[in-house]
Amino acid sequence: MDNATNALSSLGGITSVARVEGVLFDIDDTLVDLKSAAIKGFHLLTAEDFENVPMDERHRIARDYADDGAGAYERYMSGELTFLGQRVERIKRAYGLAGLDAPPAEALGGWCASYERAARSVWAPFPDVHRCLDELDAMGIPYGAVSNNVESYQREKLGAAGLERISILVGSDTAGAPKPDPRPFHVGCRLLGTSIGTTLYVGDNPINDVQGARDAGLIAILLNRAPDHKNDSGKCIENLASLPRLIAGNTRFLGAPGCE
Repeated sequence: MDNATNALSSLGGITSVARVEGVLFDIDDTLVDLKSAAIKGFHLLTAEDFENVPMDERHRIARDYADDGAGAYERYMSGELTFLGQRVERIKRAYGLAGLDAPPAEALGGWCASYERAARSVWAPFPDVHRCLDELDAMGIPYGAVSNNVESYQREKLGAAGLERISILVGSDTAGAPKPDPRPFHVGCRLLGTSIGTTLYVGDNPINDVQGARDAGLIAILLNRAPDHKNDSGKCIENLASLPRLIAGNTRFLGAPGCE
């Protein structure tokens, strides 16, 4: 088995291809810095109510909100909660962590609308994204995005973040199921015009992104931007700057599990 085949085998159990022919990305906290936007929006909306909460505790609660410590988003993906409902659950948890009563039910809709405007105003790509996409363009490698949110909302997010260049987008609604179901990955490959076994998926979630993509037959690699993020998924990268180089020389995928 040659080095390129070994390289791809180490990523996704694929042993029949010689190179990556297309790339699919997750969006939230892979291309768009959603966590930073969520934290900024949360601080803005809670500034008055949390004025007596110590600042370090406010930061801790904001991070918990951004990380969905309530586990509400998965309940939304499973159909148990609406999109507004999952956000309400996160708000209630945040206020509870601060020892405060959450806004009354009749005010929560307005809170969520104001939060949405605040977060949208600071949606932005990570600094390494455009350079990575420029290099993929130069290499002639098509790319797109597969996300666990509705397509229309994520398309607005890409536009607000200045990533309109990503024209191929699959949402959980248009695919008929969220990741890690194989359908979103397969629809993405079809839209890219690449075979499943030669398409690389890049995302920040070890289960929904990496394991889901591998189970669907794609090559997959974890984007591990957080230095304290526990990685049990084998090979990973710490940013997107190194991705084109790894694709151009597949042998760089070889070696012990870990991040580059």
